Amino acid sequence: MPVIDGLVMSSPFDGPSEPRLSIVLGTLNEHENLPVLLDEIARQRLPPFEVIVVDDGSTDGTREFLETAAMQAPWLRPIFHDGRQTLTPAQCQGIAQAKGEFVLIMDADLQHPPDTIPAMVAELEGGGDLVVATRYGRGGSVGHRSIFRAALSRGAEAVVRAFVFPARRVSDPVSGYFAFRRAIFRPLDTRYRGYKLILFLLVSCRARRVVEVPYRFRSRKNGSSKIIRDLEFIRVFLREVFRARRLDARPVLVPENPPVSGRPMRGDTAGILMR
Repeated sequence: MPVIDGLVMSSPFDGPSEPRLSIVLGTLNEHENLPVLLDEIARQRLPPFEVIVVDDGSTDGTREFLETAAMQAPWLRPIFHDGRQTLTPAQCQGIAQAKGEFVLIMDADLQHPPDTIPAMVAELEGGGDLVVATRYGRGGSVGHRSIFRAALSRGAEAVVRAFVFPARRVSDPVSGYFAFRRAIFRPLDTRYRGYKLILFLLVSCRARRVVEVPYRFRSRKNGSSKIIRDLEFIRVFLREVFRARRLDARPVLVPENPPVSGRPMRGDTAGILMR
């Protein structure tokens, strides 16, 4: 498989040292997209990194590709899960295995451009605790999307802003593309199902400084959206929102240091900055 040689050759991290950055991907039947995405990631100028891929029972050759690629790319770490557990618990599995100081979450369908990763890492290295990639910042774009997709996205954003207070301070509150310091992460209840881990980071993690970085959302070239195809997403998403609301209502210990900037937020997230 030629792309595997490309991955190894283009990776700046083939040594035995510990990674500083852990990139977590949740996959389900992404065989056409995953090799391209991994190659794009490997070509970025990044600190030592690892890519953790949590696969939920793919049947299209994704697992076979990962097994073969991992033997030649030491920075690739696949985790195989036989059931369908939705995206949030899959991402949490990857975070639990992460070795890096920084953790970055992104989709595996090529809609999140890897060339945004260096800017996100730079914000973490500059003191950020949580970096949210936004489609709505200056220079960002939602890309081409159907009327149904646009209505679903805007509706989800409106629901989140209405019920989850910290989300009102973020321009893209349902972003699936974000990075954070691993030290701030608080594990979720293993029974949680859902798709928007960002909600729980905003309400329950110790992010003192939150930064937004714009990006241009890309159209999916291969495969189809698992969320839109499965309308159960709406029911699961609403449950996820109300779980986040309940967590936000609980008292949270505020770190001793004062906020870096911005107005205080409920819980322990103090300021949102836009880059």
